[in-house]
Amino acid sequence: MKNITLYTVLMFVFFACQEAEPPINFNKQESLVLKDTCYQLEVVDIPAPDNRGVLIEDLTGVRCIACPNAAEAAKETKEAVTNNPVVILGLYTRFPKSLTSPFGGYEDPRTDEAQLIGTNIYNFGNILPAGGVNRKLFDGETSININYETWLGKANGFFDEKAIVNVGVAAEQKDDTTFKVQAEFVFTSKPSAEPFYSLFLLENEINHPQYHSGGTDSTYIHQHVLRKAYTPYNGEPMLSGDSNCESVDVGTAIEKGWEINVPKNVNAQNASIVILVNYNDGDNKEVIQCRELKLK
Repeated sequence: MKNITLYTVLMFVFFACQEAEPPINFNKQESLVLKDTCYQLEVVDIPAPDNRGVLIEDLTGVRCIACPNAAEAAKETKEAVTNNPVVILGLYTRFPKSLTSPFGGYEDPRTDEAQLIGTNIYNFGNILPAGGVNRKLFDGETSININYETWLGKANGFFDEKAIVNVGVAAEQKDDTTFKVQAEFVFTSKPSAEPFYSLFLLENEINHPQYHSGGTDSTYIHQHVLRKAYTPYNGEPMLSGDSNCESVDVGTAIEKGWEINVPKNVNAQNASIVILVNYNDGDNKEVIQCRELKLK
């Protein structure tokens, strides 16, 4: 997913003309809004829909014996599902502490955002591993929180499914800890509810001991670790801010740009940006598109 297409002309407009729109501060100085605009495409200009992305959210803990099995299930799903882009969010929750407390001398992989997603979206309680696929309530299930052994089968159910929104992402490094990120959202079908977007920072290749069925692995490498959310954990309304559209319909194009700060404890070489388009309507939290882009 490193090479995600975005029209060259849009890149030029964004980076060449950003001074025309003074940055707006948002999210506690951790990012600046550089661009926020919306317009309607002519019918002939609406692109063909891309394949729908598949989001695997893996709620996990370093003292959870079964959690490496879920991480392996997420990895196998990403490798096996080839027609749809697959994004994994490793959500290291703060509770229950018996399953999540970090080992001494190692950096804490847990985040408040992971806990909020686990508690308020997945309602996972004190049982790990947990998680689901596209936050979707599948037929025959009573919750979006489903057994990790079913993730691959559920993900395969999206085979060649077309998304209702195409998402393009591009990033440019400003300095060691600052990046400019641009996203373009083009709706090829009308959403069934108000769409939200979520912007996350992930880090790979993190060494931290991990309990497993055979004991403790002090050389365990954690992947897809959620490090920061630049939006609320459940997303920001797509038409919030300075967007000048009143609603989202077929052919609605939305361009957003941010200047984000990467925490100093995160290795930007191993980091990536994840963008979700999701609903946040009552019990419907479904993710309708997702994209990941490595920062470097």
